[in-house]
Amino acid sequence: MSDEELDRLGRVLGYDPMREPPADRVAALRAAAEQVRADRGPDAPVAAIVSSTARVAHRRKFIVGGMAASLAGAAGYAVRALTDDDAPAGPPTEALTLATVPAGVRADASLINHTWGTELLLDIAGLPAERNYDVTFVDGAGAPVSAGSFRGVADVLMKCRFNAATLRADLRSIAVTETDGAEVLRVDLA
Repeated sequence: MSDEELDRLGRVLGYDPMREPPADRVAALRAAAEQVRADRGPDAPVAAIVSSTARVAHRRKFIVGGMAASLAGAAGYAVRALTDDDAPAGPPTEALTLATVPAGVRADASLINHTWGTELLLDIAGLPAERNYDVTFVDGAGAPVSAGSFRGVADVLMKCRFNAATLRADLRSIAVTETDGAEVLRVDLA
């Protein structure tokens, strides 16, 4: 970093080269100069003493500049961390309206239209525990396609995902049934 850049940084941080330094700082510099003169002898050139004290001042500017750069970097990181959302956006979903939902059951469903088929996102709670349920997609020709199954768990909101190769454009309905075929949920699609 050049002297000009250090001077600019110092001014930004409140350093004023025209300000009268505090008396204790002047006394400390005089003591340092006397120490250098004592170490180098009484005949030491004034230039050596000035050079030594100038190095101290330059070192101080360097330290202040380093601290300012560190603070600026930390502030930049904090601003980025607070404003940046690194989580990628998920695929668009299509909210579904459930046609039949038994009393005591809470359910929310949506679809994701993939290029390879359709995915059902089903959040469900309140189904009888220890029972198995099948998820079936029905295509435009009326053919059922299994999308998977799940087991009921008491007092838990289950977040389930089901997939089938049926394209969204061909999907006409979705049914959740017990293994004996009794329908629990149904969604009719256009």
